[in-house]
Amino acid sequence: MNKTMNVARYEYLHHVGNKRFWLSLVSVPLGFGLILVISLLLSRFSFDTRPVGIVDNGSLIQLEPDNSKESTFFNPQIYLNVYPDESTARSAASTGEIQGFAVVPEDYASRYQLTYWTNKQPDSSVHSVITDFISANLMAAENIDYAVLHRIREGSSISLQSLDGSQTSDGTGWHRIVVPAVIGILNFIVVMTSGGYLLKALVEEKENRTIEIMLTSVPSREIMAGKIVGNLGVGLTQIVVWVLLLGIAGFLFRSKLGFLADIHLSGSYLVISLALMVLSFLFTAALMATIGAAMTSTEESQGVIGLMVLPMMIPFYFFNVFLSNPNGILARVLSFIPLSAPLALSLRMAISSVSPLEIGLVFVAIITFTLLMFWLAGVVFKRGMLQYSRRLRFKEIFKKETRNA
Repeated sequence: MNKTMNVARYEYLHHVGNKRFWLSLVSVPLGFGLILVISLLLSRFSFDTRPVGIVDNGSLIQLEPDNSKESTFFNPQIYLNVYPDESTARSAASTGEIQGFAVVPEDYASRYQLTYWTNKQPDSSVHSVITDFISANLMAAENIDYAVLHRIREGSSISLQSLDGSQTSDGTGWHRIVVPAVIGILNFIVVMTSGGYLLKALVEEKENRTIEIMLTSVPSREIMAGKIVGNLGVGLTQIVVWVLLLGIAGFLFRSKLGFLADIHLSGSYLVISLALMVLSFLFTAALMATIGAAMTSTEESQGVIGLMVLPMMIPFYFFNVFLSNPNGILARVLSFIPLSAPLALSLRMAISSVSPLEIGLVFVAIITFTLLMFWLAGVVFKRGMLQYSRRLRFKEIFKKETRNA
């Protein structure tokens, strides 16, 4: 056990003390933040805030446009200008004073159809501004208060409740998928980075024959276990740092993130999700160790990491399937696969009710797969780390095992 912990300590400090680790640790959140900022800027600068004109040929408009709301960078407003005739509105549009104008015909009350004149495809917000203003005037003619109209258009507030009472959600439940998505992304990044470190380190130690020196004083299984535990520590360090950064960002921009108040997480949900992430990482690390011990060069190992992407990303590819049928066959199957289980089960638990029995069976299956992969990693590590000229073939593992028995 002491030798295993010594190997784990060395592995952890070796990676954490590497500049590449800190570059990766910082670049990932900065990259996501930069992408978010760029997308917000592109969306904001492409948003046309010029007013929209209204020409009332049907004597429908009785109210003045409400242009009192302040237009800010994060909450731009489109104001309405009422023009007496089409020629005036057309002149304003030609000079760029307005982005377009809508003409309310004389027979609007019978056909409810108007024409919008513009040289560009209008944004959906333009349609909303015009529709809201016309609706408010129609209701004013019927002596219906605009606030009542606004409430009618919003519709009833419907909450969703599971039959067993364990799950509660609003009508959309969109906020319930935020946390599972973050869990899936974190699991993906940690596995790909820390697992990649382990795979590359094993192949390099095999190439430069450092492993020969290690095997003279430490049993192969203890080396393998120590490397996996050390890389698990590296992965947990990444998660802790990123969660802290998310917490700091959430605190700094809390005024802009009011929707986060709708996210309610139970302690059991967080424990189950974290436990699944740890087990998934242990399984992947053992798989990486198995592959690394069988490889003969770093060039061969480069394409292997990419193979891990598909099973981990399958729940993202079938997101709509989870939302429409979270307890269907596909969602259940993916919950029992170590690489996809963290996102699959977390997503199912967030939007549906999953029985404690099934959750227990998932953990039994994942732990069983992980233990089997640890055993396989130990066997391959023992038989493949000292083979430099060729890769260890899968059938040779069991053939040699039988021979030794």
